[in-house]
Amino acid sequence: MTRLTTALLLCLALASGIARAAPPETYAFLPLGEAWRSAQQQHKPMLLYFGRYGCTTCRKMHAEVFTDPDLQRRYSEDFVLAYVDTESGNRIRLANGERTTEMQFATRNRILGTTTFDFFSPELQPLVRKAGFQSIAHMRRYHGFITGGHYRDKTLADYSAGQ
Repeated sequence: MTRLTTALLLCLALASGIARAAPPETYAFLPLGEAWRSAQQQHKPMLLYFGRYGCTTCRKMHAEVFTDPDLQRRYSEDFVLAYVDTESGNRIRLANGERTTEMQFATRNRILGTTTFDFFSPELQPLVRKAGFQSIAHMRRYHGFITGGHYRDKTLADYSAGQ
């Protein structure tokens, strides 16, 4: 094998690993501005997923959690899904019309690591932030807490204790 062939194969292998760290393909994750508008129009809660290329926790979430068919159905039907790449220079437009990059947005929102999930009410009020790997059971609990409207009268900890 020539050096050029080896280098090309290495690049392809790295690129294929990087591609898997984007949001799960089987979910309809939208850019932030589009998701925000859609959540307002549909009066649905929103899940904002902060990830990045090369994130091992992101890949683990995709392989072990986002592949669950019941979870996929629940989140796809009941939430508007948004994805922000914490290292991207892609420009986005915020709800107030401001333009910034995904990286700047993540920094301003104190996203210190990936994965980070921000959950919003149908009124787009921030409800829950969870960082790191989240199990299927945890993701189902967050879904029930928000879609059941339990955030209106109890904390996530109180809701979880009653489960």
